[in-house]
Amino acid sequence: MAIDYPVLLILSMALVSLIAATAVGSLAVRTGFPLPTSDKRIGCVDGLRGYLALAVLVHHFVIWMQVTRFGGEWTAPTINVLNNLGAGGVALFFMTTGLVFYPRILIGFRRTSWIATYVTRAFRILPLIAVSMIIITLIIISRTGSRPHLNYIKDVLEWMTAWKQTPLLDYPDSGRVDAYVLWSLWFEWVFYLLVLPACALAMDVIRNRVPSWVLPIVLLIVSVAARQTHIMRDLPKYLPLFAIGMLGYEAQQRAWLRRMLQTPAAAVFACIALVFGLNAAPTPYGLPQMASLGFFFTAISCGNGFAGILRTRGALALGECSYGIYLLHGILLYLLFIDGYQLIDSVSSDADFLLMPLTAIAVAILTPLTFLLVERPMIRMGSRLARLATGHYVRPSAPQLEVAP
Repeated sequence: MAIDYPVLLILSMALVSLIAATAVGSLAVRTGFPLPTSDKRIGCVDGLRGYLALAVLVHHFVIWMQVTRFGGEWTAPTINVLNNLGAGGVALFFMTTGLVFYPRILIGFRRTSWIATYVTRAFRILPLIAVSMIIITLIIISRTGSRPHLNYIKDVLEWMTAWKQTPLLDYPDSGRVDAYVLWSLWFEWVFYLLVLPACALAMDVIRNRVPSWVLPIVLLIVSVAARQTHIMRDLPKYLPLFAIGMLGYEAQQRAWLRRMLQTPAAAVFACIALVFGLNAAPTPYGLPQMASLGFFFTAISCGNGFAGILRTRGALALGECSYGIYLLHGILLYLLFIDGYQLIDSVSSDADFLLMPLTAIAVAILTPLTFLLVERPMIRMGSRLARLATGHYVRPSAPQLEVAP
């Protein structure tokens, strides 16, 4: 059925949600939440990551409204911008991964410590998934009274590896409890395990023969050409996004280009490109949309803070918590729309969207705690284990968001 989305109201509430979450992030910093040091970071990407995770939250809020209030199904919203708040946010996250790991490619295969890379990645990604699965399991047990059985171990392994989100404890659509957010982690693992070492090996081969930027250009062209093959669970659909992130790093290394993309005029054009990329098509994976989002991302990777917004303490705090926002927001939405159904039903559907900023505030309060109690200790533990395994110091990697909706 056709759904009459109150688009202007939704986007207004989305903006209010970003502002409210930023205020909570700023308050967290004032109360002692640690911010990253600038020497670990590239451009203003840290200030962007939290907003991308919140955009995914807005996307899933709309889908929950679609299911519970508009008589629709758990499917992508038919309004381009509403769907691309999720899909576009994920696309920009994949670009972030390409950007952050491109220095390892530049170093080359032989000089990269792969043990350290994979140990630190595992300790960065898996612990919070384990926490989210414990929460989801407890919710399902409270719903059904079921108890873990032998198949539960297999299901947990499939969730933890992001292979697929099978029904936990035979609970139908149990992936809906976290809004099915684990699917993109599968492609992140494919990038780490296959694409990253392959590109590093290729860099060893082409070094001193052609400019380094040739490699991401070739990856971009080959992955676009391979889209008709449907190999590796549609990996060619997402590979160009990693390549664009790598090109963002190449741009950031060129002073003349970096200066040009830091200007207010570049910020204006980047905003126009973002609006086009989110509205032009149902998904952001077409060439014009990827180019538009790629320009927006490259400006940020070159240090354009968009009038300082991406450099604020609140934005940086949300960036540190972005993985938690992405991974846990679906659980909060599930509790709101399932357990809070009486609240939802008691007001008009338009008024329900007023709950969106409250959800953003709740997740902005929760995730600094999960970062401090789970993520940061595990990042440090991964660094220590990598140091023991390799025999030299491994600095804890930046808490990047490796995800999608």
